[in-house]
Amino acid sequence: MPEASRQDLRRQRRVDEILDAAALVFEEKGYAKATMSDIAERALLSRVSLYKYFPDKESILKALIEKKTLELTERLRRAGEGHRSYQDAVRALVAEGVAFQEEDRGFFRAMYSATALPRLLDDDGLKSRKRELVEVIAAVIASGQRSGQVRPGKPERLAEIFLNLLFSVTVRDFFEGGEPEPDDAQVLSELFLHGTATN
Repeated sequence: MPEASRQDLRRQRRVDEILDAAALVFEEKGYAKATMSDIAERALLSRVSLYKYFPDKESILKALIEKKTLELTERLRRAGEGHRSYQDAVRALVAEGVAFQEEDRGFFRAMYSATALPRLLDDDGLKSRKRELVEVIAAVIASGQRSGQVRPGKPERLAEIFLNLLFSVTVRDFFEGGEPEPDDAQVLSELFLHGTATN
């Protein structure tokens, strides 16, 4: 392997370690109270070294959102494949989405506490990642429409509704505290399936 490729791999590994450390710091302190020093300490770096990778806390959050959105998209893509019925596919998507939120509470806490950062909402890269996520869900919904089980309408619009419903788990936890309910996935699945059914 060429030296440049090894350097790229080492750098990417270090970036991933920084993002993992940031997610833990954001979970403990929230985005607003977290500092670059906190993240550097958790990543076992000096603050000066951290700045070689990221210029500020917002750029870390942006990279974390992009990474986690890609992970969620891939997990939902796999979860939605190979089911015998549309209902089973939706239930698998919801179960996977709820599990992802339970595993990555720090990421979601940071994301919700940073929603006041309009630059993140307008970022083209993050918008592109969100579109990819919506497309995965829209493909499952479109299959339900083709089989006559889902009301007519734009699959992408229904996918947006699906995501809002799915993320209500961590929104609730963010504002109210506490742990997810054991039946969250079942309740959300049934709400979505009944709400979009043709009959």
